[in-house]
Amino acid sequence: MLQHDLLERLLPHRRLRSQPRVVKRKMSNYRLKRAEHHTWPQPTRTGTRAVRIQRPQPANA
Repeated sequence: MLQHDLLERLLPHRRLRSQPRVVKRKMSNYRLKRAEHHTWPQPTRTGTRAVRIQRPQPANA
């Protein structure tokens, strides 16, 4: 039933992307943006391939 509900509410496909949590301004709670952030590694797989949902094992095994 859970699997059916999850498949019913799928989000549309999005491009793979990732950005570091940095800002250009100095006065912020986040770290300052530096040169190494310009070549931040992008994800290699989609979220549906990265997350795996498994059924719980029976307690009386």
